[in-house]
Amino acid sequence: MNKSEVTVLTASYNPGDYLRIAVDSVRKQSYTNWRHIIVDDASDDESLASIEDHLIDSRVTLIRNDQNSGQSKSQNNGLSHVETPFILMLDSDDWLFDHAIERLLEESNSVPDDVALICGNKIVHFDYGGKILGKYEDTWGNSFHDRYAFLLANYVPYPRFYRTSALRKVGGWPTDDPYEGRYLEDRRMDVRLIEHYTIHWIDEVLYHYRKHADSLTNNFDIMNEMIEWNIRDALARWKSPFEPVFKVKNGTKILESLQLTEE
Repeated sequence: MNKSEVTVLTASYNPGDYLRIAVDSVRKQSYTNWRHIIVDDASDDESLASIEDHLIDSRVTLIRNDQNSGQSKSQNNGLSHVETPFILMLDSDDWLFDHAIERLLEESNSVPDDVALICGNKIVHFDYGGKILGKYEDTWGNSFHDRYAFLLANYVPYPRFYRTSALRKVGGWPTDDPYEGRYLEDRRMDVRLIEHYTIHWIDEVLYHYRKHADSLTNNFDIMNEMIEWNIRDALARWKSPFEPVFKVKNGTKILESLQLTEE
């Protein structure tokens, strides 16, 4: 078998039955030479027992944290074990289209080395008690080369197909925020990457995103705090002359504009 080019990375904490759906979507991939690293963040449910057949697959590595560490620290733990040039993030309550890895790898062969992240479109599913009661397609439409344009887009890419060397260059997922990387780890990483690299978008639906009552994104107070913290942190790091202006849309804080500060 040829050397694998991609590792699917999943940080998991008490996902219940959702984890089975996630790993099944990896097993069904048209590209079969994947690796899958699952970092169990001290779960106390039966999720790992539900995927025992997946865990005995030689392509799968299970890492178990001794104590709950949060998303960023768990993903950094997984990153330290990755040996492939690309990483595809898969949240433990989401799932992939069957051709997602094949398509993303194909695209990776046609982009320059300064592309750190390849993303596409997703289907958002509204889950109520384990039943999908609605869904819609979330289509973006832009690649990003400019850091300010990325901030103003208020965009969270899915799927997130990263160049491993780029993740390591920026030091992995940041944990220097007030919650030590437990919230908004995706946006924090992508803002770090756009400082040095570009983000490439393809107009294809490749990812199923599950929105449910237990989603971290439903904790609006903390998420809105971290959205503003992340942007202000980036502007301070860039020594930017801009002051951010925020507004709240559908309960979520977004960056409305950047105003030039007076000297």
